Amino acid sequence: MYKAHFNFTEKPFSIAPNPRYLYMSERHREALAHLIYGMQGEGGIVLLTGEVGTGKTTICRCMLNQIPDNTDIAFIVNPKLSATELLATICDELGIDYDKRTQSIKKLTDFINAHLLTAHAEGRHTVLIIDEAQNLESSVLEQLRLLTNLETDQKKLLQIILLGQPELAEKLEQKELRQLSQRITARYHLTPLNKTEIQAYLQHRLAVAGSNDTDIFPSSIIGQLFRESAGIPRLINIMADRALLGAYAQNSKTISRPILKQAIQEVIGKKHEKKSHALSWSLASTLLLAIGIFLLSNIWQDQDDDRAIASIQKPAQSSKTIVMAEPGIESTTETLPEATPEEALEVTPEILPETIISPEAMDETVPSVENQNTAFIPVFNAWGIEYRPETHGDACEFARTQHLNCLRQQGDIASMRNLDRPAVLTISDENGVKNFTSILSITGTKAVIGSANHTTVEKNLSQLALQSHNDFTILWRTPKGYTGPLRPGHRGEIIQLLAEKSAQAQNQQWIGAARLYYDAGLKEQVKSFQRTQGLTPDGVAGPITWVHINSLTEPNLPTLRPHPAVEDAS
Repeated sequence: MYKAHFNFTEKPFSIAPNPRYLYMSERHREALAHLIYGMQGEGGIVLLTGEVGTGKTTICRCMLNQIPDNTDIAFIVNPKLSATELLATICDELGIDYDKRTQSIKKLTDFINAHLLTAHAEGRHTVLIIDEAQNLESSVLEQLRLLTNLETDQKKLLQIILLGQPELAEKLEQKELRQLSQRITARYHLTPLNKTEIQAYLQHRLAVAGSNDTDIFPSSIIGQLFRESAGIPRLINIMADRALLGAYAQNSKTISRPILKQAIQEVIGKKHEKKSHALSWSLASTLLLAIGIFLLSNIWQDQDDDRAIASIQKPAQSSKTIVMAEPGIESTTETLPEATPEEALEVTPEILPETIISPEAMDETVPSVENQNTAFIPVFNAWGIEYRPETHGDACEFARTQHLNCLRQQGDIASMRNLDRPAVLTISDENGVKNFTSILSITGTKAVIGSANHTTVEKNLSQLALQSHNDFTILWRTPKGYTGPLRPGHRGEIIQLLAEKSAQAQNQQWIGAARLYYDAGLKEQVKSFQRTQGLTPDGVAGPITWVHINSLTEPNLPTLRPHPAVEDAS
């Protein structure tokens, strides 16, 4: 209803767990890192807890967008199951063929074990995710523990991730579940947003929905919103959505304190007590007036009677029906009285952006090219390297001749920003055709797009997010002798380079004899560095770890941080 009024492309405060809208606070980043660590780990159980509406499921959906191709996921959203039903559901999720009539826990477990052994032999990793896990019965939780017994000599065959409310952690402290609790390799409790994060959270969701207007939710109302929502994202979404509807009804482009107050009252029902008092007074007043009307009825004319009754109850007004839908709730209709002339507002008719595209929206289209190699030209320029596709051939093959490598990632703009390198992003052009664009820098809500002829243009990140396929490729500097991820047991001079660089990146100095063997000590050092960068602390120095090492040890590398020229121009 209010999308056209605020120039949104979609409703910004839906409570659906859309990863595109995930605002990565520090705690959300840590929670995501724990889930990714669990997904890529060597077995065991990962536990993520948080109050209702703090974003656990959304973070999980975000993690699923980053899963490696060799990962099989079984996602259970309805955990109110018996042990037998749980095992059968796991079989269904993983596509395991079994006798649907069987009620034997042993047979179902055998089917799962055989599938996991086959998947492991094929180099595949299997992850079981259970949402709302606080609803699991103790007997079912014990069955989950038994599933973690499925293993080879090197690793567990099944990784389990439990998402649940705080009572899940309390349940796992019970004595009969202590063996399961001991299998938990990573725990994280997700807390609500603090007051200073709410403004950024609101602006993030507005930007993804197509608006960079910072005046819609002014800073003066943030304290009120924080007090009533307690920083819980789902409550913030519902209140903000209702406030936008209220602003639309009043033809306002800004959420004022009265508008937000009314929205909050509608959401959490704070007005019910006042309404009760008002109703009692209204009934008493009506009774007194009715008695007076009765006593004077013998001298009033019929017309006067009608007029007196009208003083008690207004005649039925013409009405209009407005369809209002809360996020996640089926649309309902509410009949509102037609505004009096003094209250009448000019209401802008809703225009569906899906069917009508304004010239201004067309102007916001991100420039792109059909050939990915062509999109690499400005990226190589950022590295100070001249690249001509017609002469040098494939961009990634040419990169290797320049001591660079391509790193392709499935991730959103936040992921690109985290790697902090100029990138080639896969997008859809205005006709929905797959194209490529060159991202040279990002500052605030803007991105600088490069072209083959050395010109640049600045575009809104919201528009970029709308067209993005969440698929981008960066160039990164490979260390001398690098042929693949380094892990414990590897040898060579590059191991010494890793030891020195990972120490330097943590403002430490490597002291001692040259280290040519990747031992347990170096693994812990690498894991320590990975933790400081919010990476999965697996102790394996792959491309992403090296990108972060390079960022901290080689100051002259190109980054997505804005160039001085761009800052001056703005």
